[in-house]
Amino acid sequence: MGENLDLSTTESDVKPISHKGILFVMSVLIIAGAIGGFVFVSNPFGFGLIFGGILSFANYFWLDRSTKAIFSQTAISSTGILAAKYILRYAAIGLVLLLVYKTGAFPVTAVILGLAAFAFAVVIQGLKNIFSSS
Repeated sequence: MGENLDLSTTESDVKPISHKGILFVMSVLIIAGAIGGFVFVSNPFGFGLIFGGILSFANYFWLDRSTKAIFSQTAISSTGILAAKYILRYAAIGLVLLLVYKTGAFPVTAVILGLAAFAFAVVIQGLKNIFSSS
C-alpha cells in the first residue's frame, strides 16, 4: 500500500482506438462466429450471424457518418434534423430485427449476436490498447 502510483495521464498518453482496428476485429468476430454457428448450431444460425454482422457494419458506418455530421461546422443550423437521423438509426435496426423475428428468416439470437460484433470489437480494441500501453 505504500506504493506511489501516478494515475495522471496526459492527452499524449492516450492512444485512440483505430477505426481500421475495430473493423478488422468485427470482421474476425463475424467470420469466427459464423463458422462456429455453422459447425456447432445450424446453417440458419450461421447465416443469422452473418446477417447480423452485415447490420453491424451498416450500423457502424451510419453512426460514423451521423456523428461526423453532428460535429461539422454546418451542423448548427440543422441540429434537430441531424439528431433525428442519429436516432432513426435505432428505429431502422429495430424494424429490421422485428422483420426477422416475424418472418423467422433467421434465429433472432444469431442476428443480435452478429449485430453485437461492433460492441465486442470496441471492447477488445480498448482492452488491447490498455494492455499494450503499459
